[in-house]
Amino acid sequence: MLDRAASQRKLGYHPRCSNIGLTHLCFADDLMIFSDGKLRSLVGIVNVFDEFTKTSRLRISLEKSTAYLAGVTASARDNIAQRFAFNFDTLLVRYLGLPLLTKKMRTLDYAPLIDKIKENFNSWITCALSYAGRLQLLTSVIESLVNFWMAAFTQPNWCIDEIESLCSAFLSVRTRS
Repeated sequence: MLDRAASQRKLGYHPRCSNIGLTHLCFADDLMIFSDGKLRSLVGIVNVFDEFTKTSRLRISLEKSTAYLAGVTASARDNIAQRFAFNFDTLLVRYLGLPLLTKKMRTLDYAPLIDKIKENFNSWITCALSYAGRLQLLTSVIESLVNFWMAAFTQPNWCIDEIESLCSAFLSVRTRS
């Protein structure tokens, strides 16, 4: 439906997607739509959503949807926000916790991984855990998180060293008796 709407010029292609005719990407039960960000294109997208609802009896919740607008003036953004119930956010886009990037990962892009590990440790540190309990959390939760990231991105040595340092410090915490 989105491809048909684009070919009928009811929505405009994103400038970097027009050459290949890309309107959207599907991830399991998520949908990422690319457009030129013009009001007419957003109206076209919402019309496709309405057509989808009539056909399938499944409604796409605009309230749970996020629009990422780049290169749009503040007045255009305000006009869009008044007309549609989208949440608005800025790039960096994340999917399942991983950044969606078109360029090589930078040091800053690994911060969410390190922050998530620290967040876990900070919540666990208040628990009276034995050495075996802390080790179990490391092997089940932290290793799974790191492996998930490693499946998508090569981890630089500094990142691995930082994670190992955090894990070592968490493992060596003495429990209060």
